[in-house]
Amino acid sequence: MNETDQAKGWRIDRIPGKRVTAVHQGVRLPLWLLHDGKHKGDAHVRLSVVEAEQLHAELSYALDEDEAPAYGPAAP
Repeated sequence: MNETDQAKGWRIDRIPGKRVTAVHQGVRLPLWLLHDGKHKGDAHVRLSVVEAEQLHAELSYALDEDEAPAYGPAAP
């Protein structure tokens, strides 16, 4: 995919310079909403501690090019 293709349609990207922050019982990931390369608004994804841990594990495995571990429903 070239740069032109990436600018078409809707995209969700992390906001440069804004860090993931701890919130009550989880984390908050700041995001930009873009359409055809133009900023349309800000949003965030809030993850519970368990969801953040699962995402961390999956990203770690992906960066090592291994398969992410299978897991069942999140524990309470």
